[in-house]
Amino acid sequence: MAALALGSCKKNDDNSPSSASKTDLLTAKSWRISAQTYSVAVNSGTPTVSDEYASSPACERDNFLKFNTNKSLTADEGATKCSPSDPQTQSGSWDLTTNDTKLTLADPSQGGIPIPFDIVDLSATTLHLRYAATVSLGGVSTTSVNDITFTAF
Repeated sequence: MAALALGSCKKNDDNSPSSASKTDLLTAKSWRISAQTYSVAVNSGTPTVSDEYASSPACERDNFLKFNTNKSLTADEGATKCSPSDPQTQSGSWDLTTNDTKLTLADPSQGGIPIPFDIVDLSATTLHLRYAATVSLGGVSTTSVNDITFTAF
């Protein structure tokens, strides 16, 4: 009986999530934001952090992205639109770069400008992205960091 129980636990490496490519993980499901923070630090001081997800209206929290295998991106308004005149879906693009460590998104719901996010974590259920930028002007250096976590569904 013990041999039968151990035999039934054999791992199938071909179907394990760890063997899936990042493209496979992205395109397998749709992704909805589940957390987002934005921080700003001046001259390397203590950053001011705001919880963007907590302050977003409910009509935005059901929006989602679908990464298509042809590198197109579908931004969907979800079941609740903030404005009835908003289109249900819009098209953008995505690309994995820098040895699959960056995900460049041209999200139409965010202006369609390609933004190269660092991939902090990507699994079958979680996509955590980070975009950091530093601007120096007149002796003042400002660093902003946008951290976004998506959950697959």
